Amino acid sequence: MNRCRRRHPRVAVFAGIAALALVACGAPDEGARAGENSRVSAETVSATGEEFRRVDFTLPDLDGEPRQFSEWDGDLVLLNFWATWCPPCTKEMPMFQERYERHADQGFTIVGVAVDELTETKAFIDTFGIEFPILIGQDEAIAVGREYGNRIGALPYSVLIDRDGIVRETHRGEVTETDLDGWLQRYL
Repeated sequence: MNRCRRRHPRVAVFAGIAALALVACGAPDEGARAGENSRVSAETVSATGEEFRRVDFTLPDLDGEPRQFSEWDGDLVLLNFWATWCPPCTKEMPMFQERYERHADQGFTIVGVAVDELTETKAFIDTFGIEFPILIGQDEAIAVGREYGNRIGALPYSVLIDRDGIVRETHRGEVTETDLDGWLQRYL
């Protein structure tokens, strides 16, 4: 019995590390196969059958100014939760920037929510020439993600919100060009 007690803390530490690994970068949705991106259409977002409307929130931008999400009402918005330390997150950013430049004049915007440190985020944005709005937060950003259905805090996590404020798509994991182009064709 004494031997089991000595091992128990090690098991707890290992379990904690495994849980953190699942929550980090690209954790699969419940029921999804490992390595598979998870997509949820608007029809399945609300269990009650009601439309899932955007949730307003306020987070600081990279200059420390509070920005309210409602300032992008009327646009088709891709809300993307990401971090500089997350390879799938950083991989999709150049494609996001290109689509933002191509479709901004049609009322499409991307709002990135960096779950990260300010210094690292600013350096990434400057290096890669990201021009769409970036908000930043830690626990507050994770809480906003949960309100949009990201129960486990996976990154990247994207939410497509139409011009009327209705959530049309949610996506856990890296967004591909095919994913984003399909959404733009359907909702823009």
